[in-house]
Amino acid sequence: MKNEFTVFGSGISAKITSYLLAKNGFNLCLISDKDKNQEPSDTNLVTFLSSGSLNYLSLMFPNLQLLMEHPPIETVQCQLNSLSKRKSQTIEFNDEEKGTLGKIVNNSDLEKYLDEEINKLGNINRIGFDQLKKVENTSEGVDLKLRNGENIMSELFILSSTKKNIAEQIKIKLIEKDLKQEALSISIKGEIKNENCAFQKFTPDGPIALLPYAKDKASVVWSLKTNSKILLKQKEELTEIVQKHLKEYITEVKIVSIEKHKLKFVYSKNLFYKNTVLIGNVAHNIHPIAGQGLNLSIKDIALFVKQVTKYKSLGYKLNDPMILEEFETNRKVDNAIYSFGTFALNGILSSDNKFVNLTTRKGLGLIEKSKHLKQFFVRSATGREFFRLF
Repeated sequence: MKNEFTVFGSGISAKITSYLLAKNGFNLCLISDKDKNQEPSDTNLVTFLSSGSLNYLSLMFPNLQLLMEHPPIETVQCQLNSLSKRKSQTIEFNDEEKGTLGKIVNNSDLEKYLDEEINKLGNINRIGFDQLKKVENTSEGVDLKLRNGENIMSELFILSSTKKNIAEQIKIKLIEKDLKQEALSISIKGEIKNENCAFQKFTPDGPIALLPYAKDKASVVWSLKTNSKILLKQKEELTEIVQKHLKEYITEVKIVSIEKHKLKFVYSKNLFYKNTVLIGNVAHNIHPIAGQGLNLSIKDIALFVKQVTKYKSLGYKLNDPMILEEFETNRKVDNAIYSFGTFALNGILSSDNKFVNLTTRKGLGLIEKSKHLKQFFVRSATGREFFRLF
């Protein structure tokens, strides 16, 4: 069997990539990174989609009504209240030009929608990981050997998952670091005072974020050290702690579900290796502190699909090094800034060094006073300039 692409992964990035490539006329195989008997994803995780990502997805998915159901986030407020007993310091971001910074979307809902759209296309062959025996890079492309004796040959292999050690099989070297933190993902209901405002507070235990996605529903994401006693709290006690931290933004808090996720930093120096392209968390798995993980991936996907479609029409092979080098060059700086920037920011804001804390406060004060500096950060975070190319 021969395809132009094979995509490995079962997350949002893998599904968006597969759908867009198929819509542009490419034949591909989508391999799940889940075992045959593993349950479908039903997580309470949410994603912040920037206004740039929203506009792009709305163009690519004309029937994406899911995005219309969620209130727009018009303001992001950050409060530093971690180490000093001094008065807390707040910085606020909004988009004076467009008004909307983005929306909070439930991951499971988005994945289910993508599955429905993918199933409508006839040029995507879906198989489970249990059918895959071996992955080999060759001079012509990537050869996938299946357990039934069949082979799937592809010009390009798109790796969009860190699971199952596929990266090791292809000998891709990744920068990986255990952040020694776990994120509490808490789905809550309550009386949200402003559904158009996302809030993040930097506490001595770690940053806690309130992410509203409906009039009375929100997600609370709290990044904590692995030895934090808060991770051991039962629902009733945790409800009181969350309510105390977020009392200015939500009342009558009721916890619906709680999940724990280990936080790990993953970064690849290169976005391609021979005939393999890295998309999603395997390329850059960053700290959730800035809410930019999926937005970075959508930028990668948008540029990649645009370039392979253009060069294919000009007669180039899809795995031509020139195409892949151009893609990597155009995305390397943005990915590095956000990947290592959020890594450094997490370290700075969790530091117990008084000098670092004082410097951070002064820096936040300067940003809060500078209208132009704040709008610079807003333009970057929303991806406004980047998505104007599409």
